[in-house]
Amino acid sequence: MLNRHRTKIIYILLLLALTLPSRLTRIDAAVNIDEPWWVISSSNFYYAVTHRDFQDTYFEYHPGVTNMWVISTAMLAYFPEYRGFGQGFFDQRKPFYEEFLRENGKETIELVRYARYIQAGVLALFAIMAFILLSLIVGENLAFLSIALATISPFFLGHSRLLNMETMGAMFVLVSFLGFHLYRFQNRLVYLLISGAAFGLAQLNKSTSIALLGVVGLMLFLSLFEKDKSFKIKFLHALKTFGIWFGAAALVYFILWPGMWVDPARMLREVYGNAFSYAFQGARLDVTEELDPASFSVVTRWDGILLYLRYYFSGTTFITWLGLIFAPVFLFTKGKERFSDQVRSMIGYLALLGVLFILMFGIAQGRNHAHYIMNAFVGFDVIAGVGWGSAIAWLASSGKGFSKLVAPLMASVVLILAQIGFGLPYAPYYFTYRNPLAKEAATLGYGEGLAEASDYLSQKPDAKNIKAYVYNGMGTFSWYFPGETIVLKRINILNDDFVTITDEMRKSDYLVLYPITRAKHPETEKMLSEFEGVVEPEKVIYIDGLEYIQIYKVTDIPESVYEALLAKHKP
Repeated sequence: MLNRHRTKIIYILLLLALTLPSRLTRIDAAVNIDEPWWVISSSNFYYAVTHRDFQDTYFEYHPGVTNMWVISTAMLAYFPEYRGFGQGFFDQRKPFYEEFLRENGKETIELVRYARYIQAGVLALFAIMAFILLSLIVGENLAFLSIALATISPFFLGHSRLLNMETMGAMFVLVSFLGFHLYRFQNRLVYLLISGAAFGLAQLNKSTSIALLGVVGLMLFLSLFEKDKSFKIKFLHALKTFGIWFGAAALVYFILWPGMWVDPARMLREVYGNAFSYAFQGARLDVTEELDPASFSVVTRWDGILLYLRYYFSGTTFITWLGLIFAPVFLFTKGKERFSDQVRSMIGYLALLGVLFILMFGIAQGRNHAHYIMNAFVGFDVIAGVGWGSAIAWLASSGKGFSKLVAPLMASVVLILAQIGFGLPYAPYYFTYRNPLAKEAATLGYGEGLAEASDYLSQKPDAKNIKAYVYNGMGTFSWYFPGETIVLKRINILNDDFVTITDEMRKSDYLVLYPITRAKHPETEKMLSEFEGVVEPEKVIYIDGLEYIQIYKVTDIPESVYEALLAKHKP
């Protein structure tokens, strides 16, 4: 028993040694375009909680409560006095928040750094929990390899360094799934409670984790057809199991969201009403005005499903691809007698869970971002780890030059180093990883590179007095820049409001454009086309061989550019 615990502890320490350094090194290298919204919302959340305005802790249908607790905890550590100035709530789309912090001797990027440290701790804790639960199903060796491959994969690692909800949500879902699956086979209440609590956290994190409910429901439904007991006993047991599991989730959901303490009906209506309205009607309730389930139609959207499949195959490594091939081969055919029904069942349900997330976002309407299917990335990486471990174990047992003790360990080390190696060239923007066979990375133009543009302009003499006009520059640029940042709003380009754009350009010293998003935001060609070939940028920033940023000195921009832009203005 002591040796078994010692083995687990060694693996846990190795897991931490593998994941924490890469998650903490240059932790403030980039800010993504979503973080400013969540940092300000979280500060409003902190202000509301400390003033007991619990009804004001709803900001978005995600609902992002776990994220807001992380950033609020960082605020408590970095700037606890924030609650005492009487400033109230800040608009998430305006720069007054960061101006307020600077007036009080604080920098938003420092708050972000504190919050990312806390998030790294949360991710480490749930990675350990996932390892422990998985080890009870497949053993320590396979569990370590699987969780390691999942948590150091470039796509997961890149997003885990940012304050988004995807990586925490994926780990909550994974722990919930593993806990429930363990309970199904071992019937220990603690696993059911862990699973329910983790599902509650997943729902507090992002409402789309509801896909897990479908897998849990399927497990319980199929349990009704087992032959060992009467149907009535099996039905009552399934009902009791679901009640305890859902009750644990609801309890966590209620305790950790202050808004639920005072107005639960409104909180649930805002979260789930808006989520379903957005998914099926393409907009929130305040746009569609009402939620009409009868009008919902799940249109066959092969284009959406194919888009997410491309995202997945672009963002995963060859290590994962091969592991996913090995998993069914060794678990269901070659050497399958070495694996229990519990292991094969886990792989099947975990694969189904990943597929459900791809289908859900592929079919639903709304924004299309690769990180929405982070649960699929993590689930499939875990399956790939089991697949690789199975292949290694088979080779070791076959005696084909493989030592039963040393070779499997060495093979695991090589796989983990290879997984790390695929992502290293993309550091610190690991999430821009592109599989060599893919045409384009799953994620580009998520804010990366704008900090480098800020660093460039910050080296200018008297940088504090420079005015920079920056495309999507709120937070992504402004949190790093000591001067004044004027945000070039995408909405102004979409609306052809070139009077505002040219006026703000003339008031600035430098213009920072972001051509890396031109494929995703084709409207930006309206501006980019008037600069290219007419005026040379003072600085062009490249990342991974791609042109990311153009920096122009405003005094170098000829009048003809302003005239061309104004000709496109639509009142």
